[in-house]
Amino acid sequence: MNPDNSRAHARSRRVRWLGAAHLVAALVLTGCGGSSNNSPPVVEPPPPPDLVNAGPDGPVATIRRTTNGIPHIRAENLESAAFGMGYSQAQDLVCHLADAFVKARSERAKYFGPGPGNIHIINDFSYLAQRIRSGAAADFAAMTDESRAMVVGFTAGYNKYVRETDPADLPPECRNGPWVKEIGPEDLVAHYRIVAQYASGDLFATGAVFIAVPPGVDPTPVPVAAVEDRAVMDIFEQTPMLARQHAGEREDYVDTGLASNAWGIGSEMSENGRGALLANPHFPYTGVRRFYESQVTVPDFINYRGAGLHGTPIPLIGFNENLGWSHTVSTSRRFTLYELTLKDGDPLTYIKGGEEKPITVETFEIQVNVGAPEPITVSRDFYFSEYGPMLAADAVTSGGLPAWGGVGTKGVPAAYSYRDANADTNGLLDTWLRMGQASNLEEFQTVFKECRGTLWVNTTYADDQGNAFYIDSSSVPNLSPIALGVIAAKRAASPAYNALFNGGLTLLDGDSIRDDWIAGRCGIGLVPYEGKPKLVRSDFTQNSNDSYWSTNVNAPLEGFSPLYGPERSALNPRTRIGTFMLLNPANPGFADSPPAGQDGKFGAEDLINVIHNNRSWYAEEFLGELRARCTAIGAGEVNLSAGGTRSVASACSVLANWDGVYEQDSVGAHVFRVFIVDYRNKFGSHLTVPFDAADPIATPGVPAPADAGDLANDPMLVSLADGLERLDQAQIAYDAPLGTVQYFQPSGGAPPGGTAVNLGPSFPWHGGDGSLDGAFNAIGVVSSPVAEDTRLPRVTSPTIPQTAGLSTTPGEGWNMARGTSWHFGLEFTDDGPRGFGLVSYSQSVDPASPFFNDQNLRYSNKDFRQLWFSEADIAANQIDEITISE
Repeated sequence: MNPDNSRAHARSRRVRWLGAAHLVAALVLTGCGGSSNNSPPVVEPPPPPDLVNAGPDGPVATIRRTTNGIPHIRAENLESAAFGMGYSQAQDLVCHLADAFVKARSERAKYFGPGPGNIHIINDFSYLAQRIRSGAAADFAAMTDESRAMVVGFTAGYNKYVRETDPADLPPECRNGPWVKEIGPEDLVAHYRIVAQYASGDLFATGAVFIAVPPGVDPTPVPVAAVEDRAVMDIFEQTPMLARQHAGEREDYVDTGLASNAWGIGSEMSENGRGALLANPHFPYTGVRRFYESQVTVPDFINYRGAGLHGTPIPLIGFNENLGWSHTVSTSRRFTLYELTLKDGDPLTYIKGGEEKPITVETFEIQVNVGAPEPITVSRDFYFSEYGPMLAADAVTSGGLPAWGGVGTKGVPAAYSYRDANADTNGLLDTWLRMGQASNLEEFQTVFKECRGTLWVNTTYADDQGNAFYIDSSSVPNLSPIALGVIAAKRAASPAYNALFNGGLTLLDGDSIRDDWIAGRCGIGLVPYEGKPKLVRSDFTQNSNDSYWSTNVNAPLEGFSPLYGPERSALNPRTRIGTFMLLNPANPGFADSPPAGQDGKFGAEDLINVIHNNRSWYAEEFLGELRARCTAIGAGEVNLSAGGTRSVASACSVLANWDGVYEQDSVGAHVFRVFIVDYRNKFGSHLTVPFDAADPIATPGVPAPADAGDLANDPMLVSLADGLERLDQAQIAYDAPLGTVQYFQPSGGAPPGGTAVNLGPSFPWHGGDGSLDGAFNAIGVVSSPVAEDTRLPRVTSPTIPQTAGLSTTPGEGWNMARGTSWHFGLEFTDDGPRGFGLVSYSQSVDPASPFFNDQNLRYSNKDFRQLWFSEADIAANQIDEITISE
């Protein structure tokens, strides 16, 4: 759709409505029967203001920026507020947004060439097959008036900035790039469709969809016009092999690499008897999964503050006057695989319920820039079942399932397809709009009762009435009890099937309606509100990416679909340290102060300090025992796993004085890191107390007693010795303060295909790896040479295995690029919400912006700021104001 046509369409609907209203008014004034009388004319009151759509003159928004460049957008209607959001995001994020729209249009290869390993060709075709762009038109047409207004408004705001900015004045990553151009509403919605499928279909867009072809069919893209250049043809002919390699790189379809902590504090545990909230997403520091902080205000309609992913017209994690919420990535399944029983001799027909079903074919085209004056157009056929795109299951499962036409689990030729719970945006924007409009728990719960969901995340909530609420509000396939029973039986009977399931692949039978998703009362095949795990408490709810089961260990949630995640299973270390702090709010552990302060209750500042206290479950569980073994071995030699021996005495001296946390000035944290990253691989053989569902925080645990006669082979000491070898390889001193070897270094400054550079200074970074260090304030290294979900280069280095990402470059240490991002502590007071927080990596990705790295320094120094909400506070802290219109 033309970018201008969407608004014309929306306005034409308003004009038709207003025209009808004026006609009715005229009939009332003149009389329907044409007779006259002496009664005074009836004066109709003016129609109420339209709080959703902009007027005939177009959208108008006021953008006030406060400390660190946070935009507070105020408008008279929702479309205008989204207009302001689109404009402010373009000011700060234009290159990232433009790249995202290129991706959503399947134009990466057109503008950026085939890409490393031809990934652009593979992505572009895969997104076409997943109907990312074509499905956006249907999504946009089906949207509510509110969602359509937000899309139209954001699109117009983004376009205004692009239209009015000289391409030569854009940031270096996209300066003069022909791919930075105005968009239509469908481009924005297509981007949302990719975001919706981050934990489902997007996992297959690297090759598994691309190479799914029947036996004997060549998946090579074919130029639509003859190409004589052999080197160019080699590019296309190599693509299937490269796609198979990319598809085989993923082994776990549950772990998406995203994490978070969230606590809802109820009246029993808050300082003032109202609710309080801890929000701590652990997302990438680069690319379009960064959070953008803002406040959106439309008087008498909506007023809430928070942060959302790039391109969203309203915040996704935040608070309003009465309540707040955060999200954590769920353990749920957002897709199911289907094994199709093929008709004998016909790989394009499968049997379901005794009937023949066709596998259909569609042809797609993309353009590829190969360095010639014009891009080359190539085409490919893709295949579909009733469930969705066909899938190369052999590539997805590393041979655990056969290629198309091979012998499947039933001993007959099979093929594989998948159905995606987030294939459509499912009222994506309406969900967060209604959450932001809710004023109490009942209204908030109604959002989900009305068949809305949050794609791939849980929701944790607190309010001014003292309620703490949790719900796994993600999109989960709704299977019948019989189908779920069959899954359980297959898991018990088949180790191979169970391995697939534990890896995130739910394999269903495509030859029976038994395994079809049940439409249910919502009619969309997803588990409705009644079947979702949820809990209301007055003490606390929490989630740190374990399943719903551990929301509150005093009230475990059980009896839900296994597609939501496991019950009665071991918890990750962040859940353990987080829940331990909730259950023991006066116990400081190794930190300087207890989690809830001296009063034993939580307030807003206590909660952000919980994030910043940098405690680690593994340190609190194992440091004492490691120190004891260090004392026992003394200056003795320890056997290395790779052969040879070494002393650990100097490192043990450092560990003896380590403060046990991951602060910038902590000396010994990185020594413990290289130990625990190695030792955690021995938990299964060396810990003596197995997991106990009745004591899920303390178990599993307790290392086997040390053998005084064989300390050289003690598993804990050997792990320490092996870890020290890796530190020596990287030339990292054992007694270095953590902040001198762990840092965040912004980088980029180059267009796709260019060479990234470091941008400004690096910042000492506190926190630890959430999985490997067991730190609550989770951060981590990212090895990708491009910013997350983009093709924009970043500086990176090779890393040493078994070190949580330690650079091979001598002395370089750990360059952190994911983890604690938008984070805050929130409480509700007599004067409204009171919050403190930060966006750790700052608002803007433009290195010339004053908001590029100002919050980096604040995070480094633990200098969190108040999150201004009231009009008086915004005015008192305002640093800039503009009013914009089309």
